[in-house]
Amino acid sequence: MSAHTLELTTIPSVKVGMLIRRPAREVFQAIVDPAVTSKIWYTTSSGKMTPGAELTWEWEMYGASTQASVEEVDENSRIRFTWGNYTPDSPTTVEFRFIPMPDDTTYVQVTETGFTGTGDELVHYVTDSTGGFTFLISALKALLEHNIVLGLVADANPSGLPV
Repeated sequence: MSAHTLELTTIPSVKVGMLIRRPAREVFQAIVDPAVTSKIWYTTSSGKMTPGAELTWEWEMYGASTQASVEEVDENSRIRFTWGNYTPDSPTTVEFRFIPMPDDTTYVQVTETGFTGTGDELVHYVTDSTGGFTFLISALKALLEHNIVLGLVADANPSGLPV
């Protein structure tokens, strides 16, 4: 093994979070309701995040889509789903937690687990997950606190960008 080769085959988890100055019920609804979520994350969803829902999410600007299977929804506090965003045959699990904080604020924590692949693949997946969910939470904060749609996901990889 060279000094530049990773021999990892699994990564335990990726976790990101941020305080949003809105009540947990409002922040939770913004994530489960595609009418709101489509302003900050995917462009279309086949439905609302409810227990047992099998959803298709699309990012039309990238010609990309993924399937999400909603496993658990605890009203105003937690959402857990699996998706094959990185490797369709080996889905990862994503959990959103909405933690009430003082002054009607909410700490949103997103954890993704179950990454598999080669060392270089894992580095790519972890980087993509960390950046993607950071964009999502940041965009959610701007929307709910200031009613601003930042366009972070759409602007992350504009067409025509040199490689």
